[in-house]
Amino acid sequence: MSHRLFLKSPSILLILAFFMVFPLENIPVNAQVNGNTELSLKDYVVYNRLTLRNVGESTQSLKTSDVNELTVLPLTEVEEELAVQLKSHWAWPENTLEIIDSYSPFLFRTKKSAALDEVKLLLNVNEVGRISGFEILGKVDKGLKERLDHMLRKLPDCKPVPGYQTYRGETFELIIKK
Repeated sequence: MSHRLFLKSPSILLILAFFMVFPLENIPVNAQVNGNTELSLKDYVVYNRLTLRNVGESTQSLKTSDVNELTVLPLTEVEEELAVQLKSHWAWPENTLEIIDSYSPFLFRTKKSAALDEVKLLLNVNEVGRISGFEILGKVDKGLKERLDHMLRKLPDCKPVPGYQTYRGETFELIIKK
């Protein structure tokens, strides 16, 4: 009896026909890396309280490094995915976003910095993958600037993505939310 109701119900047949025409594997999904990093198709990466995006070639230095001058090693899947999402020839090491995120309580610990919702930085990565400078977008107090400088000195160098012949400096925008 129940199988007769199933076949006579037009809504069930419409649902079945819909899934036959549009199977589940054709539905676009956001990739998740390492459980906490959500990647989308928008040239930026979101990790907990952070947003990182590639702004373009660094205006700080026009130097380039030849592929033979750098140690180009295979990247982990996470590093490769981050480089693809950021459209960069520099890969941020796998744990870099986790390190930056762990500094958030330290950065916003004073009364003045606790009043901020977020801080935006431009990070300059030079032709060998090192953070060579940063610029804070907006007003921050001297203490927060010093804490940001301390955090950035603790970060690992970026890795060159295999497949390029030359590597230039790039600028990344980093947004750290409280």
